[in-house]
Amino acid sequence: MIGAKSIAAIFLAAFLVAVGVITGKLAPSHLAHLSPGACFAVGLLASLALGLTMAGWRPDVRSAASERATRIAAPLPRASATTTKLREAEAVAPRAPRELPATAQRVLVLVGFASIALVAIDNHAAARIADYPRAVSEPTASTYCLPQPPEEVAAPAPPPPPEEQPGCALVKRAYQLGYRKSLGDCAPKQQAVAVVVDPVTRKEICERRQLDEPWLHYAARKVGGAFGAVADKNPVEVAQHQASELRTHVDFLPDRLADIKHSITGTPHAAHHVWINLPNPHPGTLGEKLTGAPRCEERFEHLPLWPRWTDADRSRAVEHVLGQLLFAARFGTTASCADYVIHWDAPADACTKLAADPIGFLDGDALASVRGVLDRRRRQIAVGELTKALGRPEPRTPPPAAAVVSLHCFSIDPAGTGVPTGKTIAIDGDELGLREVRVREVKPTGAGPIDIYRGLAALFAGTFDQVAPDAGVEPSIVEGNDFMLTRIDALSDADPFRGARWPLE
Repeated sequence: MIGAKSIAAIFLAAFLVAVGVITGKLAPSHLAHLSPGACFAVGLLASLALGLTMAGWRPDVRSAASERATRIAAPLPRASATTTKLREAEAVAPRAPRELPATAQRVLVLVGFASIALVAIDNHAAARIADYPRAVSEPTASTYCLPQPPEEVAAPAPPPPPEEQPGCALVKRAYQLGYRKSLGDCAPKQQAVAVVVDPVTRKEICERRQLDEPWLHYAARKVGGAFGAVADKNPVEVAQHQASELRTHVDFLPDRLADIKHSITGTPHAAHHVWINLPNPHPGTLGEKLTGAPRCEERFEHLPLWPRWTDADRSRAVEHVLGQLLFAARFGTTASCADYVIHWDAPADACTKLAADPIGFLDGDALASVRGVLDRRRRQIAVGELTKALGRPEPRTPPPAAAVVSLHCFSIDPAGTGVPTGKTIAIDGDELGLREVRVREVKPTGAGPIDIYRGLAALFAGTFDQVAPDAGVEPSIVEGNDFMLTRIDALSDADPFRGARWPLE
Protein backbone atom coordinates (compact mmCIF):
# COMPACT_ATOMS: atom_id res chain seq x y z
CA MET A 1 0.00 0.00 0.00
CA ILE A 2 1.05 3.61 -0.70
CA GLY A 3 0.70 6.34 1.91
CA ALA A 4 -1.66 9.32 1.64
CA LYS A 5 1.16 11.85 1.10
CA SER A 6 2.61 9.87 -1.77
CA ILE A 7 -0.80 9.55 -3.44
CA ALA A 8 -1.38 13.30 -3.00
CA ALA A 9 2.02 14.14 -4.53
CA ILE A 10 1.42 11.87 -7.54
CA PHE A 11 -2.10 13.18 -8.11
CA LEU A 12 -1.06 16.85 -7.77
CA ALA A 13 1.85 16.43 -10.18
CA ALA A 14 -0.26 14.52 -12.72
CA PHE A 15 -3.09 17.06 -12.60
CA LEU A 16 -0.87 20.14 -13.00
CA VAL A 17 1.19 18.51 -15.75
CA ALA A 18 -2.05 17.62 -17.56
CA VAL A 19 -3.12 21.27 -17.38
CA GLY A 20 0.19 22.31 -18.93
CA VAL A 21 -0.12 19.71 -21.68
CA ILE A 22 -3.72 20.69 -22.53
CA THR A 23 -2.85 24.39 -22.73
CA GLY A 24 0.19 23.65 -24.92
CA LYS A 25 2.66 25.26 -22.51
CA LEU A 26 4.74 22.07 -22.25
CA ALA A 27 5.11 21.69 -25.99
CA PRO A 28 8.77 21.69 -27.18
CA SER A 29 8.08 24.58 -29.55
CA HIS A 30 6.84 26.73 -26.67
CA LEU A 31 9.67 25.78 -24.33
CA ALA A 32 12.28 26.48 -27.03
CA HIS A 33 11.14 30.11 -27.40
CA LEU A 34 11.10 30.98 -23.68
CA SER A 35 13.39 33.85 -22.81
CA PRO A 36 15.93 33.57 -19.97
CA GLY A 37 13.85 35.98 -17.91
CA ALA A 38 10.74 33.85 -18.32
CA CYS A 39 12.67 30.68 -17.36
CA PHE A 40 14.05 32.40 -14.25
CA ALA A 41 10.57 33.62 -13.26
CA VAL A 42 9.10 30.13 -13.70
CA GLY A 43 11.86 28.54 -11.62
CA LEU A 44 11.62 31.20 -8.92
CA LEU A 45 7.84 30.90 -8.64
CA ALA A 46 7.93 27.08 -8.57
CA SER A 47 10.70 27.10 -5.92
CA LEU A 48 8.83 29.54 -3.69
CA ALA A 49 5.61 27.53 -4.00
CA LEU A 50 7.51 24.33 -3.23
CA GLY A 51 9.14 25.84 -0.14
CA LEU A 52 5.87 27.14 1.26
CA THR A 53 4.10 23.83 0.56
CA MET A 54 6.80 21.57 1.97
CA ALA A 55 6.84 23.57 5.21
CA GLY A 56 3.42 22.15 6.03
CA TRP A 57 3.71 18.99 3.95
CA ARG A 58 6.71 17.59 5.89
CA PRO A 59 7.61 14.77 3.46
CA ASP A 60 10.08 13.26 5.93
CA VAL A 61 7.21 12.42 8.29
CA ARG A 62 4.87 9.62 7.36
CA SER A 63 1.17 10.43 7.03
CA ALA A 64 -1.27 9.80 9.87
CA ALA A 65 -2.81 6.88 7.97
CA SER A 66 0.60 5.23 7.76
CA GLU A 67 1.16 5.65 11.51
CA ARG A 68 -2.22 4.10 12.35
CA ALA A 69 -1.53 1.17 10.00
CA THR A 70 1.89 0.63 11.59
CA ARG A 71 0.35 0.49 15.05
CA ILE A 72 -2.22 -2.03 13.84
CA ALA A 73 0.45 -4.13 12.14
CA ALA A 74 2.74 -4.16 15.18
CA PRO A 75 3.11 -7.67 16.75
CA LEU A 76 1.17 -8.24 19.91
CA PRO A 77 3.07 -8.81 23.17
CA ARG A 78 3.76 -12.42 24.09
CA ALA A 79 1.82 -12.09 27.29
CA SER A 80 -1.38 -11.27 25.44
CA ALA A 81 -0.95 -13.85 22.66
CA THR A 82 -2.13 -16.79 24.73
CA THR A 83 -5.36 -17.43 22.93
CA THR A 84 -5.93 -18.69 19.40
CA LYS A 85 -8.11 -15.70 18.49
CA LEU A 86 -5.29 -13.22 19.21
CA ARG A 87 -2.85 -15.27 17.12
CA GLU A 88 -5.28 -15.20 14.19
CA ALA A 89 -5.64 -11.40 14.51
CA GLU A 90 -1.88 -11.08 14.39
CA ALA A 91 -1.69 -13.21 11.26
CA VAL A 92 -4.25 -11.19 9.29
CA ALA A 93 -3.09 -7.72 10.47
CA PRO A 94 -2.67 -5.28 7.54
CA ARG A 95 0.75 -4.35 6.32
CA ALA A 96 2.03 -0.82 6.92
CA PRO A 97 1.74 1.42 3.80
CA ARG A 98 4.90 2.75 2.29
CA GLU A 99 5.69 6.39 1.51
CA LEU A 100 7.80 7.64 -1.38
CA PRO A 101 11.14 9.09 -0.35
CA ALA A 102 11.02 12.73 0.66
CA THR A 103 13.16 13.73 -2.34
CA ALA A 104 10.78 12.00 -4.75
CA GLN A 105 7.80 13.79 -3.22
CA ARG A 106 9.57 17.14 -3.54
CA VAL A 107 10.46 16.44 -7.17
CA LEU A 108 6.87 15.50 -8.04
CA VAL A 109 5.42 18.61 -6.42
CA LEU A 110 8.12 20.80 -8.02
CA VAL A 111 7.32 19.41 -11.48
CA GLY A 112 3.64 20.18 -10.95
CA PHE A 113 4.32 23.73 -9.76
CA ALA A 114 6.70 24.34 -12.66
CA SER A 115 4.01 23.18 -15.11
CA ILE A 116 1.36 25.53 -13.72
CA ALA A 117 3.94 28.37 -13.58
CA LEU A 118 4.59 27.86 -17.30
CA VAL A 119 0.86 28.30 -17.89
CA ALA A 120 0.83 31.60 -16.00
CA ILE A 121 4.14 33.13 -17.17
CA ASP A 122 5.32 33.61 -20.74
CA ASN A 123 7.78 35.98 -22.40
CA HIS A 124 5.34 38.89 -22.37
CA ALA A 125 4.49 38.41 -18.69
CA ALA A 126 8.16 38.15 -17.75
CA ALA A 127 8.92 41.36 -19.66
CA ARG A 128 6.06 43.14 -17.89
CA ILE A 129 7.33 41.96 -14.50
CA ALA A 130 10.87 43.11 -15.28
CA ASP A 131 9.60 46.48 -16.51
CA TYR A 132 7.33 47.05 -13.51
CA PRO A 133 9.87 49.04 -11.37
CA ARG A 134 10.52 51.43 -14.26
CA ALA A 135 6.79 51.83 -14.95
CA VAL A 136 6.14 52.63 -11.28
CA SER A 137 8.85 55.27 -11.12
CA GLU A 138 8.01 56.79 -14.50
CA PRO A 139 6.26 60.19 -14.20
CA THR A 140 2.59 60.18 -15.09
CA ALA A 141 0.27 62.98 -16.15
CA SER A 142 -1.78 62.60 -12.96
CA THR A 143 1.17 63.54 -10.69
CA TYR A 144 3.60 65.54 -12.85
CA CYS A 145 3.40 68.38 -15.37
CA LEU A 146 4.57 66.62 -18.51
CA PRO A 147 5.80 68.67 -21.49
CA GLN A 148 3.15 69.24 -24.11
CA PRO A 149 3.87 68.20 -27.70
CA PRO A 150 4.52 71.11 -30.06
CA GLU A 151 1.41 72.40 -31.77
CA GLU A 152 1.24 71.83 -35.49
CA VAL A 153 0.72 75.00 -37.46
CA ALA A 154 -1.48 74.46 -40.43
CA ALA A 155 -0.03 75.51 -43.74
CA PRO A 156 -1.79 78.52 -45.32
CA ALA A 157 -4.35 77.63 -47.92
CA PRO A 158 -3.35 78.39 -51.51
CA PRO A 159 -5.04 81.41 -53.06
CA PRO A 160 -8.13 80.60 -55.11
CA PRO A 161 -7.77 80.67 -58.91
CA PRO A 162 -8.83 83.90 -60.70
CA GLU A 163 -12.48 84.04 -61.61
CA GLU A 164 -13.09 84.24 -65.34
CA GLN A 165 -15.69 86.79 -66.50
CA PRO A 166 -18.55 85.39 -68.57
CA GLY A 167 -19.03 86.62 -72.20
CA CYS A 168 -15.42 87.70 -72.67
CA ALA A 169 -14.16 84.90 -74.89
CA LEU A 170 -13.85 87.12 -77.99
CA VAL A 171 -12.12 89.91 -76.05
CA LYS A 172 -9.60 87.45 -74.63
CA ARG A 173 -8.95 86.01 -78.10
CA ALA A 174 -8.38 89.50 -79.52
CA TYR A 175 -6.00 90.30 -76.64
CA GLN A 176 -4.05 87.12 -77.29
CA LEU A 177 -3.74 87.95 -81.03
CA GLY A 178 -2.56 91.48 -80.28
CA TYR A 179 -5.63 93.39 -81.49
CA ARG A 180 -6.25 94.77 -77.98
CA LYS A 181 -3.76 96.21 -75.55
CA SER A 182 -5.70 95.27 -72.41
CA LEU A 183 -8.61 93.12 -71.33
CA GLY A 184 -10.36 95.96 -69.56
CA ASP A 185 -13.40 94.79 -67.69
CA CYS A 186 -12.83 91.24 -68.93
CA ALA A 187 -9.68 90.85 -66.88
CA PRO A 188 -9.94 87.89 -64.44
CA LYS A 189 -10.85 89.04 -60.97
CA GLN A 190 -9.00 87.66 -58.00
CA GLN A 191 -11.33 86.08 -55.45
CA ALA A 192 -11.13 87.33 -51.90
CA VAL A 193 -9.40 84.96 -49.52
CA ALA A 194 -11.58 84.02 -46.59
CA VAL A 195 -9.97 85.09 -43.35
CA VAL A 196 -10.02 82.23 -40.87
CA VAL A 197 -9.86 83.44 -37.29
CA ASP A 198 -8.31 80.87 -35.00
CA PRO A 199 -10.39 80.43 -31.88
CA VAL A 200 -8.65 81.57 -28.76
CA THR A 201 -7.84 78.51 -26.69
CA ARG A 202 -7.22 79.02 -23.02
CA LYS A 203 -4.37 76.84 -21.85
CA GLU A 204 -4.71 75.18 -18.49
CA ILE A 205 -2.08 76.14 -15.96
CA CYS A 206 -0.51 72.99 -14.58
CA GLU A 207 -0.18 73.13 -10.78
CA ARG A 208 1.12 69.60 -10.35
CA ARG A 209 4.71 68.74 -9.57
CA GLN A 210 7.31 69.68 -12.16
CA LEU A 211 9.71 67.01 -13.41
CA ASP A 212 12.76 68.74 -11.89
CA GLU A 213 11.01 70.08 -8.77
CA PRO A 214 12.23 68.77 -5.39
CA TRP A 215 9.66 67.12 -3.20
CA LEU A 216 9.98 69.60 -0.32
CA HIS A 217 9.54 72.56 -2.66
CA TYR A 218 6.40 70.99 -4.14
CA ALA A 219 4.99 70.31 -0.66
CA ALA A 220 5.69 73.89 0.44
CA ARG A 221 4.03 75.23 -2.71
CA LYS A 222 0.89 73.16 -2.13
CA VAL A 223 0.66 74.19 1.54
CA GLY A 224 1.18 77.85 0.65
CA GLY A 225 -1.49 77.66 -2.03
CA ALA A 226 -3.96 76.14 0.42
CA PHE A 227 -3.33 78.91 2.97
CA GLY A 228 -3.58 81.51 0.23
CA ALA A 229 -6.99 80.17 -0.84
CA VAL A 230 -8.17 80.29 2.76
CA ALA A 231 -6.88 83.82 3.22
CA ASP A 232 -9.02 85.06 0.30
CA LYS A 233 -12.23 84.28 2.25
CA ASN A 234 -13.56 85.19 5.64
CA PRO A 235 -12.81 82.27 7.97
CA VAL A 236 -15.97 82.91 9.98
CA GLU A 237 -18.16 82.82 6.89
CA VAL A 238 -16.44 79.66 5.66
CA ALA A 239 -17.00 77.94 9.02
CA GLN A 240 -20.63 79.04 9.14
CA HIS A 241 -21.23 77.79 5.59
CA GLN A 242 -19.67 74.40 6.32
CA ALA A 243 -21.64 74.08 9.57
CA SER A 244 -24.86 74.91 7.70
CA GLU A 245 -24.13 72.28 5.04
CA LEU A 246 -23.34 69.73 7.74
CA ARG A 247 -26.65 70.40 9.52
CA THR A 248 -28.49 70.07 6.21
CA HIS A 249 -26.81 66.73 5.51
CA VAL A 250 -27.66 65.50 9.00
CA ASP A 251 -31.31 66.49 8.56
CA PHE A 252 -31.54 64.43 5.36
CA LEU A 253 -29.30 61.59 6.60
CA PRO A 254 -32.10 58.94 6.89
CA ASP A 255 -33.24 59.69 3.33
CA ARG A 256 -29.70 59.52 1.97
CA LEU A 257 -29.02 56.20 3.70
CA ALA A 258 -32.33 54.74 2.51
CA ASP A 259 -31.66 55.90 -1.06
CA ILE A 260 -28.23 54.26 -0.98
CA LYS A 261 -29.79 51.04 0.36
CA HIS A 262 -32.33 51.04 -2.49
CA SER A 263 -29.50 51.44 -5.01
CA ILE A 264 -27.41 48.64 -3.49
CA THR A 265 -30.25 46.15 -3.05
CA GLY A 266 -31.68 46.91 -6.50
CA THR A 267 -35.20 47.92 -5.54
CA PRO A 268 -37.36 48.03 -8.72
CA HIS A 269 -38.15 51.44 -10.18
CA ALA A 270 -41.74 50.42 -10.92
CA ALA A 271 -44.29 47.81 -9.80
CA HIS A 272 -47.26 46.95 -12.02
CA HIS A 273 -49.45 44.04 -10.88
CA VAL A 274 -52.04 42.24 -13.01
CA TRP A 275 -54.54 39.74 -11.56
CA ILE A 276 -56.02 37.24 -14.06
CA ASN A 277 -58.56 34.54 -13.12
CA LEU A 278 -57.00 31.93 -15.42
CA PRO A 279 -54.64 29.07 -14.53
CA ASN A 280 -50.90 29.64 -14.75
CA PRO A 281 -49.62 28.65 -18.23
CA HIS A 282 -46.22 27.86 -16.70
CA PRO A 283 -46.85 25.88 -13.50
CA GLY A 284 -43.15 25.03 -13.30
CA THR A 285 -41.31 21.81 -14.00
CA LEU A 286 -38.88 19.87 -11.85
CA GLY A 287 -35.96 21.19 -13.93
CA GLU A 288 -37.05 24.79 -13.39
CA LYS A 289 -37.31 24.20 -9.67
CA LEU A 290 -33.72 22.98 -9.66
CA THR A 291 -32.15 25.42 -12.12
CA GLY A 292 -34.60 28.32 -11.92
CA ALA A 293 -37.30 29.50 -14.31
CA PRO A 294 -36.24 31.38 -17.47
CA ARG A 295 -36.21 35.15 -17.20
CA CYS A 296 -39.12 37.08 -18.62
CA GLU A 297 -36.85 38.79 -21.18
CA GLU A 298 -36.01 35.37 -22.63
CA ARG A 299 -39.66 34.31 -22.67
CA PHE A 300 -40.85 37.41 -24.57
CA GLU A 301 -37.77 37.97 -26.72
CA HIS A 302 -38.87 36.03 -29.82
CA LEU A 303 -42.68 35.96 -29.80
CA PRO A 304 -44.35 34.68 -32.96
CA LEU A 305 -46.74 37.19 -34.44
CA TRP A 306 -49.86 34.98 -34.59
CA PRO A 307 -49.43 31.44 -33.22
CA ARG A 308 -51.84 28.60 -33.89
CA TRP A 309 -53.84 28.17 -30.68
CA THR A 310 -56.35 25.62 -29.45
CA ASP A 311 -59.30 26.08 -27.11
CA ALA A 312 -57.13 24.82 -24.22
CA ASP A 313 -54.55 27.60 -24.67
CA ARG A 314 -56.52 30.41 -23.06
CA SER A 315 -53.85 31.33 -20.49
CA ARG A 316 -51.05 31.10 -23.04
CA ALA A 317 -52.99 33.31 -25.44
CA VAL A 318 -53.51 35.99 -22.78
CA GLU A 319 -49.83 35.89 -21.84
CA HIS A 320 -48.83 36.09 -25.52
CA VAL A 321 -51.05 39.12 -26.15
CA LEU A 322 -49.71 40.79 -23.02
CA GLY A 323 -46.15 40.22 -24.25
CA GLN A 324 -46.96 41.60 -27.72
CA LEU A 325 -48.55 44.76 -26.30
CA LEU A 326 -45.85 45.57 -23.74
CA PHE A 327 -42.61 43.71 -24.39
CA ALA A 328 -42.32 42.94 -28.14
CA ALA A 329 -39.51 45.02 -29.65
CA ARG A 330 -40.98 44.87 -33.17
CA PHE A 331 -43.69 47.39 -32.20
CA GLY A 332 -41.43 50.12 -30.78
CA THR A 333 -40.20 51.01 -27.32
CA THR A 334 -40.89 48.22 -24.86
CA ALA A 335 -41.69 48.20 -21.18
CA SER A 336 -39.50 46.39 -18.66
CA CYS A 337 -41.04 43.00 -18.03
CA ALA A 338 -39.24 42.84 -14.67
CA ASP A 339 -41.57 45.62 -13.46
CA TYR A 340 -44.71 43.61 -14.27
CA VAL A 341 -46.03 40.77 -12.12
CA ILE A 342 -48.91 38.56 -13.31
CA HIS A 343 -50.94 36.86 -10.60
CA TRP A 344 -52.59 33.81 -12.16
CA ASP A 345 -55.46 31.86 -10.56
CA ALA A 346 -56.75 35.12 -9.09
CA PRO A 347 -60.35 35.34 -7.84
CA ALA A 348 -62.88 36.92 -10.20
CA ASP A 349 -63.58 39.67 -7.66
CA ALA A 350 -59.91 40.49 -7.05
CA CYS A 351 -60.35 44.21 -7.73
CA THR A 352 -63.39 44.39 -5.45
CA LYS A 353 -61.39 42.91 -2.56
CA LEU A 354 -58.42 45.10 -3.45
CA ALA A 355 -60.51 48.28 -3.34
CA ALA A 356 -62.08 47.27 0.00
CA ASP A 357 -58.81 46.39 1.78
CA PRO A 358 -55.66 47.19 -0.24
CA ILE A 359 -53.14 46.36 2.49
CA GLY A 360 -54.83 43.11 3.49
CA PHE A 361 -55.22 41.91 -0.10
CA LEU A 362 -51.64 42.79 -1.10
CA ASP A 363 -50.11 41.30 2.04
CA GLY A 364 -46.97 39.47 0.99
CA ASP A 365 -44.55 39.92 -1.92
CA ALA A 366 -46.93 42.22 -3.80
CA LEU A 367 -47.20 44.64 -0.89
CA ALA A 368 -43.43 44.55 -0.35
CA SER A 369 -42.71 45.43 -3.99
CA VAL A 370 -45.29 48.24 -4.01
CA ARG A 371 -43.96 49.74 -0.79
CA GLY A 372 -40.38 49.40 -1.99
CA VAL A 373 -41.07 51.39 -5.17
CA LEU A 374 -43.07 54.05 -3.31
CA ASP A 375 -40.38 54.41 -0.65
CA ARG A 376 -37.68 54.71 -3.30
CA ARG A 377 -39.65 57.48 -5.00
CA ARG A 378 -40.07 59.35 -1.71
CA ARG A 379 -36.36 59.07 -0.98
CA GLN A 380 -35.52 60.43 -4.45
CA ILE A 381 -37.77 63.42 -3.81
CA ALA A 382 -36.03 64.00 -0.47
CA VAL A 383 -32.60 63.85 -2.12
CA GLY A 384 -33.81 66.45 -4.62
CA GLU A 385 -34.86 68.70 -1.75
CA LEU A 386 -31.40 68.20 -0.23
CA THR A 387 -29.64 69.33 -3.40
CA LYS A 388 -31.99 72.32 -3.59
CA ALA A 389 -31.22 73.26 0.02
CA LEU A 390 -27.49 73.06 -0.73
CA GLY A 391 -27.88 75.34 -3.73
CA ARG A 392 -26.86 72.70 -6.24
CA PRO A 393 -28.54 71.79 -9.56
CA GLU A 394 -31.74 69.91 -8.81
CA PRO A 395 -32.11 66.37 -10.21
CA ARG A 396 -35.02 65.35 -12.37
CA THR A 397 -38.27 65.08 -10.45
CA PRO A 398 -39.49 61.47 -10.14
CA PRO A 399 -42.73 60.62 -11.97
CA PRO A 400 -46.03 60.53 -10.06
CA ALA A 401 -46.75 57.54 -7.86
CA ALA A 402 -49.59 56.41 -10.15
CA ALA A 403 -47.09 56.20 -13.05
CA VAL A 404 -44.67 53.83 -11.31
CA VAL A 405 -47.20 51.70 -9.39
CA SER A 406 -50.44 50.41 -10.90
CA LEU A 407 -52.92 47.63 -10.15
CA HIS A 408 -54.99 45.86 -12.84
CA CYS A 409 -57.55 43.06 -13.01
CA PHE A 410 -58.41 41.07 -16.15
CA SER A 411 -61.44 38.89 -15.41
CA ILE A 412 -63.50 36.49 -17.50
CA ASP A 413 -67.16 37.10 -16.68
CA PRO A 414 -70.13 36.00 -18.85
CA ALA A 415 -71.75 39.33 -17.99
CA GLY A 416 -68.64 41.36 -18.88
CA THR A 417 -68.84 44.26 -21.31
CA GLY A 418 -65.17 44.70 -22.17
CA VAL A 419 -65.31 48.34 -21.02
CA PRO A 420 -62.66 49.13 -18.39
CA THR A 421 -63.55 50.72 -15.09
CA GLY A 422 -61.22 52.43 -12.67
CA LYS A 423 -60.94 54.01 -9.28
CA THR A 424 -58.27 55.42 -6.97
CA ILE A 425 -56.99 53.76 -3.82
CA ALA A 426 -54.47 54.96 -1.24
CA ILE A 427 -51.46 52.99 0.01
CA ASP A 428 -49.22 54.63 2.61
CA GLY A 429 -50.56 58.05 1.64
CA ASP A 430 -49.95 57.71 -2.13
CA GLU A 431 -52.85 57.69 -4.59
CA LEU A 432 -52.72 54.72 -6.98
CA GLY A 433 -54.88 53.71 -9.90
CA LEU A 434 -56.94 50.51 -9.85
CA ARG A 435 -58.32 49.44 -13.24
CA GLU A 436 -60.44 46.43 -14.16
CA VAL A 437 -61.84 45.02 -17.37
CA ARG A 438 -64.29 42.11 -17.60
CA VAL A 439 -64.58 40.20 -20.86
CA ARG A 440 -67.21 37.61 -21.69
CA GLU A 441 -64.81 34.94 -22.88
CA VAL A 442 -61.28 34.24 -23.99
CA LYS A 443 -61.26 32.51 -27.36
CA PRO A 444 -57.76 31.67 -28.65
CA THR A 445 -58.90 30.29 -32.04
CA GLY A 446 -60.04 32.15 -35.14
CA ALA A 447 -60.47 35.88 -34.58
CA GLY A 448 -60.79 35.42 -30.81
CA PRO A 449 -57.32 36.90 -30.00
CA ILE A 450 -58.60 40.23 -31.37
CA ASP A 451 -60.94 40.52 -28.37
CA ILE A 452 -58.02 39.68 -26.05
CA TYR A 453 -55.95 42.43 -27.65
CA ARG A 454 -58.79 44.93 -27.32
CA GLY A 455 -59.52 43.99 -23.72
CA LEU A 456 -55.90 44.25 -22.53
CA ALA A 457 -55.29 47.41 -24.56
CA ALA A 458 -58.35 49.00 -22.95
CA LEU A 459 -57.13 47.87 -19.53
CA PHE A 460 -53.72 49.50 -19.90
CA ALA A 461 -54.37 52.42 -22.26
CA GLY A 462 -58.07 53.30 -21.92
CA THR A 463 -61.15 52.89 -24.07
CA PHE A 464 -61.28 53.41 -27.82
CA ASP A 465 -64.15 53.49 -30.26
CA GLN A 466 -65.04 50.44 -32.31
CA VAL A 467 -64.34 51.34 -35.93
CA ALA A 468 -66.73 50.06 -38.58
CA PRO A 469 -65.53 47.27 -40.88
CA ASP A 470 -63.42 48.34 -43.84
CA ALA A 471 -65.57 49.30 -46.82
CA GLY A 472 -65.33 47.04 -49.84
CA VAL A 473 -63.78 44.11 -47.95
CA GLU A 474 -66.55 41.52 -47.76
CA PRO A 475 -66.49 37.71 -47.73
CA SER A 476 -68.03 37.75 -51.20
CA ILE A 477 -64.68 38.63 -52.79
CA VAL A 478 -63.44 35.06 -52.34
CA GLU A 479 -66.53 33.44 -53.88
CA GLY A 480 -65.83 31.70 -57.16
CA ASN A 481 -62.57 30.46 -58.62
CA ASP A 482 -61.77 32.98 -61.38
CA PHE A 483 -58.92 35.48 -60.97
CA MET A 484 -58.61 34.65 -57.29
CA LEU A 485 -55.28 36.47 -56.78
CA THR A 486 -56.73 39.62 -58.32
CA ARG A 487 -59.84 39.58 -56.16
CA ILE A 488 -58.11 38.89 -52.84
CA ASP A 489 -55.68 41.76 -53.39
CA ALA A 490 -58.16 43.89 -51.45
CA LEU A 491 -57.26 41.91 -48.32
CA SER A 492 -53.89 43.69 -48.19
CA ASP A 493 -55.70 46.72 -46.69
CA ALA A 494 -58.06 44.71 -44.49
CA ASP A 495 -57.42 45.30 -40.79
CA PRO A 496 -58.87 42.71 -38.38
CA PHE A 497 -58.63 45.21 -35.53
CA ARG A 498 -60.96 47.53 -37.49
CA GLY A 499 -63.59 44.92 -38.11
CA ALA A 500 -62.41 42.71 -40.99
CA ARG A 501 -62.29 39.52 -38.92
CA TRP A 502 -63.86 37.03 -41.33
CA PRO A 503 -60.50 36.05 -42.99
CA LEU A 504 -59.24 34.89 -39.58
CA GLU A 505 -62.28 32.70 -39.11
